[in-house]
This record gives sequence, structure tokens and C-alpha cells, in this order.
Amino acid sequence: SVAVDHKLRVFAPSSIAAFGLTAPKDHTPNLTVQRPGTAYGVSKVYLELLGEYFNQKYGMDFRSLRYPGILSSDTLPGGGTTDYAIDIFYRALMQQAGKESVYKCFLTKARRLPMMYMPDCLKCTLMLLEADPERLSTRTYNIGASDFTPGEIADEIKKHIPNFNIEYTPDFRENIAKSWPESLDDSLARKDWDWKPDFEMK
Repeated sequence: SVAVDHKLRVFAPSSIAAFGLTAPKDHTPNLTVQRPGTAYGVSKVYLELLGEYFNQKYGMDFRSLRYPGILSSDTLPGGGTTDYAIDIFYRALMQQAGKESVYKCFLTKARRLPMMYMPDCLKCTLMLLEADPERLSTRTYNIGASDFTPGEIADEIKKHIPNFNIEYTPDFRENIAKSWPESLDDSLARKDWDWKPDFEMK
């Protein structure tokens, strides 16, 4: 009610975890079936629907983004499903320094996931918050930048550190990643508020 009374914008982040095994994997649409298989994903669907409800019933200016994996050189990996894409660089440098001999990746070599570099994450968040509400055709947007597999990122690292050694030993996080999109259709964000990422994997 405070947001409605004072005409405030309410932003709450969502995630690719809001999708599930039954959603299309390639270029997952903005509007599609959402049957997540984790409590985290269920909470994100709840958040999205609650925000949409308050927007339709009370006119609250709710906005949300379904973030992919976010990559940052300033934050150490914390064990999340997409964190391999940060950890792999630290491990490569440790191998180069002779402190480790192999990086054991907890996903399979071909497990493709959508990812985004932190500057693009900040950019898209600010763009949505500043967007003209008259241009918004939905309240929750898919947002994409690039997508890749552990094998592809390892190949890129080997161009700079040829002796980089990686083994694929998938654990429970592989099953989580399997239920997520491989890439996102963010055409609505591009159309409604001119989204375009600045960074790709290379």
C-alpha cells in the first residue's frame, strides 16, 4: 500500500530457477509453463505472480527480471549451480601457478546455461527501473546475454593456459541445472525497453 500511495516502483529479482523440466530449453519464452523443481524456484514463481496480482488489482508498479547466472570477478564462488563459471578461472590460475593439478567440474561438459557478466546485470536492472511504464507489456522479463557449456569455457581458457586440466564429476547440481533453460528469449525486453547486452563470453 505504501508503494501504491506514493507511486513507488517495486523491483524484486527473479531467476531462471523459476522454470522447470517441462519448459522449453532453447530460447525459453517469456510466457511459458513454470513448474520449478526446487523450493528456490517455487519462491520465485510466487514472487512473480504476487507482483503481477498487486499490479493488476492495485496498480502497483511492480517490475522483475529473471536473471541468468551472474558472473563477477569481485565475488568468490559460493557453491551455487552456476558458480562453476567463476570458480573455473580461479582454478585455472592456481594450476598455472602449480598449486593445483586438476579442476573437478560439478556439471557435465555439455550442460549449457545462460550467463551474464555483472556490468550487464547492473545495466539491465537500471534500464528496467527507468523504463516508461507505458512501454511495459509484462511485469516480469527474461533477460539474456550469452550462454555456454563448461566444455566451451574450458576451451577458451586453454587458448591462454594450454595445460589447463579439467575433469567432469557431476553432483546434485547437475540435476538442478538440467531443469533450467539453456538459453532465454529476451525479445520482449529488447522490444519494450531496448535491452542489449554489452558483453559475451569471448
